[in-house]
Amino acid sequence: MILSIESSLESFKSLSFKQGLNILLADTKDKGANRKTRNSAGKTSFLLIVDFILGANCDKNSLFRSEALIDEFFRAKFAVGHRIIEVERTGSEPNKVFILLGKEFFGSNLRADSSTSRKYISNGDWKRILGYEYFGIPRNSVSTENDDRFRPTYRALVKYFLRLNVDGGFQHPNKSFGNQQTYSWQACLSFLLGLEWRIAKSFQEVREKEKTLGTLKRAATGGVIGDVVGSVAALRPEMVIAERRANKKREEIASFQVLEAYNDLTDAAAEQQRSMQESSRNLVSLKETLKFLQEAVSSEQPARQMDVGTLYEASGIELPELALRRFEEVERFQESIIQNRSLHLQTEIEQTEREIEKEQNQLSSLGQSRKRILSSLEGKGAFEDLVEMQRELARLEADYARIKERFAAAEALKSDKAELKVDRIELQRRLQADHNTHVDKINLVILRIAELIAALYENRKGRFEVSATENGPEFDIKIAGDRGTGISNMEVFCMDMALFESVSNRRRGTGFLIHDSHLFDGVDARQIATAISIGKQMADNHGQYIVTLNSDVFESLTFSEELEIEQYLIGTRLSDEGETSGLFGKRFD
Repeated sequence: MILSIESSLESFKSLSFKQGLNILLADTKDKGANRKTRNSAGKTSFLLIVDFILGANCDKNSLFRSEALIDEFFRAKFAVGHRIIEVERTGSEPNKVFILLGKEFFGSNLRADSSTSRKYISNGDWKRILGYEYFGIPRNSVSTENDDRFRPTYRALVKYFLRLNVDGGFQHPNKSFGNQQTYSWQACLSFLLGLEWRIAKSFQEVREKEKTLGTLKRAATGGVIGDVVGSVAALRPEMVIAERRANKKREEIASFQVLEAYNDLTDAAAEQQRSMQESSRNLVSLKETLKFLQEAVSSEQPARQMDVGTLYEASGIELPELALRRFEEVERFQESIIQNRSLHLQTEIEQTEREIEKEQNQLSSLGQSRKRILSSLEGKGAFEDLVEMQRELARLEADYARIKERFAAAEALKSDKAELKVDRIELQRRLQADHNTHVDKINLVILRIAELIAALYENRKGRFEVSATENGPEFDIKIAGDRGTGISNMEVFCMDMALFESVSNRRRGTGFLIHDSHLFDGVDARQIATAISIGKQMADNHGQYIVTLNSDVFESLTFSEELEIEQYLIGTRLSDEGETSGLFGKRFD
């Protein structure tokens, strides 16, 4: 239960609440100019404060981030089970929830503020604690990201007991806020009514798969990936033809043989290699011969006559003139022999040089010829044909693999649709079985809502329907007659009462239910009075019912004599008359 709401704002009007029925009245005088401000009397602001303290997001557009309030603290005292706790929160540090009373309740989650040493917990921890205390949501459970998806969350659940008109809380009985997704309200209502909410979660998982499948199918039929997937019927012949082309090319490569002409080239290249080796050896021998001949030519020198005469003169023998002539003849003969030998050696040198040149030319010719043969074998002809065939096979196999993947994707799209349809049927069967298992709970809620509708409308019939459809659980309240705002809002009222009682009967829930005066827009005075009387009876048994009303509406209501309604009015009375009579005690944009 909520015990009190206060603020550090000096002009703020503190609110105190008790168990049972609590009525917060506001006098509305000026219905024109006051609507230009974000607050007038402050009835809706009261609900926003409670929502803020209970962990609501606080973005830049939040009331509590406005210049007038960003540095102010807003406090609330709660009775959670048998414990009293008091916390406060400010728009300047929205991630911190400061603990004023009941620190032992928060245990190891408490932290110390670095500047003030005040104890606080993070807003995330605060929501986890309340989720556990109010609804039994495990706060320390180990789960995967996939497990956490599509679960009933604390914030979505608590909004069923604190609906806000500003975020569409009264648009539909099933939704606690206007843009709530189907999976969220299905899971939340199943949870609050004591049914198996995981089936609703599974339905959303199927919807997500169907959404992805639908996106792929649209893309496959001309969208972003139209050329990547395709249809099964169109791709099957493409795949068969592509496979045949690849197999045929593979067979051609397996039977490929080098032509005989290329074998001859290979033999010729080998023969030329042998000839080149022989020429190389001949060149070595010829070069050695040339060197020997050149040395022999340089070593041929005739004997000198002067040396012979000198020899005889040294021995003291004087040679006759005849002997000297004979030496001259011998010298001339010797010179002729040397000249002849030199001529012969020169001839041999020239012949050897010609043979060397011939061998070099032949070796060069053989090298060029062999190079051409090797080039033909390595870069052209049969070898290149084989390589090109292998490249073509790789391309054909890649085409086949690509088309096969597209075919598999197309088949998957087709089969997934059938599988998801089967999944829906199976989930619907599970949902029906769950409803049969919990038929007593469902019947109790059906009867309770029927009683509420009968109490609100003497001449209208209504019912609560719980259905196991192929799209998940459906929960519909239907009141016969004009589908005006009044009847729609009373359907919301009946749903909230049924949910509050259902959760409270299982010893769960917030312990309070708050209704803004907007819920009664368009509702006849008799129905409003009956609704408040019903709320009182519910609160007497299960906790607390807080309702805000304009004073002129309240004064038009007629209650039974047994119900002394005045005693349930909150001591603080709000007004939109003047600058200081509203909840905040001042006006601001």
